[in-house]
Amino acid sequence: MEVIENSRLNKFHYTLLAILGTVWAFIAVNTISAGFVIALLKNDPAFQGSLAKLGSLGSAALFGMLFGAWLFGYLSDRIGRKRTLILAVGTFSIGSVISSFASNLNQLIALRFVVGLGLGGSLPVASSYFAEFMPKSVRGAMISILESFWAIGTIIIGVVAILVGADWRGILLFGGAVILLLPLLFTLPESPRYLLIRGRVKEAEEILRRIFGVGVKLEVPKAGEKASVLDLWRRYGKTTMMLTGAWFSIAFAYYGFFIWLPRFLSATLGITVFKSFQYFIITAIAQLPGYWSAAYLLERIGRKKTLSYYLLLSGIAGVGFYFAANSGNETTIIASAIAFSFFNLGAWGAIYAYTPELYPTAVRGTGTGWAGAMARIGGGIAPILAGKVMEASGAAMAVLIIAAMAIAGALDVLALGEETMGKELS
Repeated sequence: MEVIENSRLNKFHYTLLAILGTVWAFIAVNTISAGFVIALLKNDPAFQGSLAKLGSLGSAALFGMLFGAWLFGYLSDRIGRKRTLILAVGTFSIGSVISSFASNLNQLIALRFVVGLGLGGSLPVASSYFAEFMPKSVRGAMISILESFWAIGTIIIGVVAILVGADWRGILLFGGAVILLLPLLFTLPESPRYLLIRGRVKEAEEILRRIFGVGVKLEVPKAGEKASVLDLWRRYGKTTMMLTGAWFSIAFAYYGFFIWLPRFLSATLGITVFKSFQYFIITAIAQLPGYWSAAYLLERIGRKKTLSYYLLLSGIAGVGFYFAANSGNETTIIASAIAFSFFNLGAWGAIYAYTPELYPTAVRGTGTGWAGAMARIGGGIAPILAGKVMEASGAAMAVLIIAAMAIAGALDVLALGEETMGKELS
């Protein structure tokens, strides 16, 4: 669609960024809240468990995100981006509110799985929907800026955790506040690209006229591709393999590190949980320039290089954390955590910009849903594995394994990735 690809940013684009950015921030709030809840549950006798079982609480939402990414990614290619996004956001917002009333650890784990269904669906659907409205000259940068709202949500939930004190239920209840955003989501238009491949030409033309102020005549494209996982591998095998490895590794590194970061810091520095929350906020602030620098580089050196370099540097920062933790140097431990946060979140900005550009519209929702599902497998395994490694060998060794996975992801992208900078969405 040339009218979208060659457009300039206008009021609609910024409104869309604000609305979806707020959704993105609350996805972060609901995901990262697990780390604070885990740290606070030791004070509640009804919610006691081993580190591995507490790690399962962190993983529950991630495994829910696995199925949510598949389900809602598939639905977005069947019933539309907008309708699917509303369903996904409604699922995680209501689930978060209900989970704040859980009466035992097993119940809380089950409810966190439900929250994860909505979270897993919201991420790939929102990124695909957003990408389909962005002009090609700034698409990568704009998606990275959208992804930077994750850092804002991370900072917000860190502040909320400090303000509510030991009340972990208040943290989960706050995560459900995104339900107030649903009326705004209903006001958004459906993606014209989606409408066109579904044969709804007049609707697509009207939406383009309202957004860009120009009349266009569109033609129904030839019969599109099937939107199934089997077709992803059959037609886009190399791309899908690369994304499988990249999303698995980036999520393993992120969730393994950040779900346990308050515990990592308190274990290696010998500080209180609430002091570790303060350090957590400092590392979260570093995420913003990580995103912004990646947004700049995406349109300068390309998607492939930005993603692979940032993944590699986050892995190197994790190795630095390992050596710093073994030496007990507080300054170096915090500096390594900040560097990991900067580069890992910059990589997230890059991978969300990169992935939608690798698939055509007919399978974009399914493709990004598959990628998101691979992330949830990696992210779901990481907190449990990190908890077990911590029990057996300490926090430093857990971080070293996390760092190795980030480096493996960088090598995967370098070996199998292709550049998409400046290309139109097909």
